[in-house]
Amino acid sequence: MSDRLFSRMFFLAALWNFVAALGGLFRYEAQFRLLFGEEGYTGDFHQALLYRSFAIAVLLFGIGYYLVSRDTSQNRGIVWLGAAGKVMVFVFFTEAILKDKATMIGWGVSFGDLLWALLFFWFLYRTKDRVRVSNLIG
Repeated sequence: MSDRLFSRMFFLAALWNFVAALGGLFRYEAQFRLLFGEEGYTGDFHQALLYRSFAIAVLLFGIGYYLVSRDTSQNRGIVWLGAAGKVMVFVFFTEAILKDKATMIGWGVSFGDLLWALLFFWFLYRTKDRVRVSNLIG
């Protein structure tokens, strides 16, 4: 698999995260209701603070994916953390949907994250022979 394909993949992953993060930062109420339903939104200050903090983390990972897209031989640690985080988001949303605490749209978005995680693990596997220092660094 070519570096060019992986570079494009991580650029698209960065865009995926940017869209999600910007919605969470600037359209928090609408995005929260879309993912968790009307009854999930309380308008509470702490709910907004925690959700926006999560959106900032999503934005920072998006920046990380962009950095990986610029040089796929570096920043493997970001890919490992991102893949693990995306799997955890899917698990949490699956639990929430089973408890009727999230919407199918929210679960669908988390399924998208699971697909990204699988692509990230595929990248890590396909490029493991090119590692110079460690599997985390590159």
